[in-house]
Amino acid sequence: MSSKLPQSISITSRPALLTTVFLLVGLGIIGGFYWQQSLRVDSLRISGIWFHEQEDIIEAAQVPIGTSPDSLNLKELKNRVLNLAYVKSVHPYVEPGGTLHLSIEERMPIALLVGGAVERYADIEGVQLPILEGKLVNVPLVYGFAFAEQDDTLNTIAFEQIAHFLQEAKEHEFSWTTISEVAFDPVEGVVALSHENSVKLLFGVESFTNKLANWELFYTQVIRKKGITHIAQIDLRYNDQIIMRES
Repeated sequence: MSSKLPQSISITSRPALLTTVFLLVGLGIIGGFYWQQSLRVDSLRISGIWFHEQEDIIEAAQVPIGTSPDSLNLKELKNRVLNLAYVKSVHPYVEPGGTLHLSIEERMPIALLVGGAVERYADIEGVQLPILEGKLVNVPLVYGFAFAEQDDTLNTIAFEQIAHFLQEAKEHEFSWTTISEVAFDPVEGVVALSHENSVKLLFGVESFTNKLANWELFYTQVIRKKGITHIAQIDLRYNDQIIMRES
């Protein structure tokens, strides 16, 4: 009986192969270094914007064309672009061809603040946003938070409740299309008006998912059959009952 021992090949037995490997690695390092040294930013690409125009981003970024990527202060560049009202985040990186790509995430309005001297949008975080010409969005009207200073962030408990409510409503298509105005009352909590006939809807605080589902259920089973003309108020604050008050 004969047995074969496993064969092994030592790389040292092939000096020509080893030399070739080292040569290729060295050339790769040299080539990468040369490419890095010779690379220049020759164009700017911007993605993720709708509210802002490309010219707004270019002006804020202040990127000198022809500069080396090593010479760019990306932190300062980001901060300049973040000063624009609708920019929530910006991620800059240089593509292999020398294009500086600015990937931007914009803030999305969730409410229109009305009732003051100046109307503004607000996003889910309470950041106030200017209304830009030709960039209107369909969002509910919100009363009681129209501040004079645009830099003010709405961080009150009242706005947090409204923002939470609107976030849930936006995920619930029926509610988003049937609610027109929203406010906050210290006793009744979140109060909304329906698009149809401006019926007062009381949602209270928290647990908005179930309450919005109850609103759709009530509309489907009651309003579609009886009509909405004589309804003045619907109290949806309680999970186990819906209270209707007629006008």
